[in-house]
Amino acid sequence: MFPKHIGIDIGYGYVKVSDGQQEFIFPSTVGVGTDLKFNSLLMNFKKPVDNLVITVDNKKYFVGDLAIRQSQIVSRSMGRNRVEDSSAKVLLLAGLALFMDNGDQQYNVVTGLPVDYYRLYKDDWAELMQGTHAVRFGTNESEKPLLISIDKIQMIPQPFGTLYDRRLDGEGHLIQNELASLKVGIVDVGYKTSDFALSDDLEFVGKKSVSTETAMSTAYNIIAQKIQEKYKVEKENYELDKVIETGVLRVAGVPHDISEYKKEAFGTLADILATEVNSIWDKREVDVIMLTGGGGKAIAEYFLPKYPQAFLVNSPQYANVRGYLKLANALFKMSFD
Repeated sequence: MFPKHIGIDIGYGYVKVSDGQQEFIFPSTVGVGTDLKFNSLLMNFKKPVDNLVITVDNKKYFVGDLAIRQSQIVSRSMGRNRVEDSSAKVLLLAGLALFMDNGDQQYNVVTGLPVDYYRLYKDDWAELMQGTHAVRFGTNESEKPLLISIDKIQMIPQPFGTLYDRRLDGEGHLIQNELASLKVGIVDVGYKTSDFALSDDLEFVGKKSVSTETAMSTAYNIIAQKIQEKYKVEKENYELDKVIETGVLRVAGVPHDISEYKKEAFGTLADILATEVNSIWDKREVDVIMLTGGGGKAIAEYFLPKYPQAFLVNSPQYANVRGYLKLANALFKMSFD
């Protein structure tokens, strides 16, 4: 059996995972799994990620939307050190299990860490995850035993996934494109962290690459505070995802438009991030600025006008994971040549 190549982006807001044929995304939420008192006979889960259950190290967990719907205790994976954050391991194994029907499967994996955490934690995280993991996994009421074997795992600075997505083709071959000889800045806006990475023809310029905790959670906190002040409703950040996506808050059955709150929060976030960009880079020396991440899409209309050389990458929420997969195809293909 040949290992399957996987790119997985375990963000603080969402997990994105791809094998090139299928892509999955689900909230980075983990809750205590229980035996549900009743499963509605009319529930129709349209996607496998709607109803994720996994048992890891003899502990049962609800993952993603199911955790939000059913767990009494829910947490987002927010730890800097993935080794100490048990939720990160649960999320990674749940993401890999989505590509298995039964039995066992070997994987070669590329994933990323925020720039400031990369050097500190990459080796420990890779060591923890490499090897074979016995789990029970299901996307409905029943769980099945699986053996997930991670043969090789490569860690990279998180925003470099977006760069590899632009510089590699689907098989991992280097593409000569407009970025080949340019100095490229990447602004990757995530849920808990934003990363600023500078590349000089694919070389990571560490002294000009940093992480900040100014991110989508900053905007979420602004919106949550305004909702609490106006409607006297307190929302956990993970409960705000759909409210912010739709721009509608329902209180006692009545819909309320919060689009003005979104505009104010996203504009404020863009202003702060621009100030941080200007303190890290001399923008006159950066040829191209790529805005990426799920948060990049949210703030694009406020951030891009500040930089004539900036653009929003295609499908920014998936850009890193696409790059991780392309790099996996490049690195691990070579090991079999």
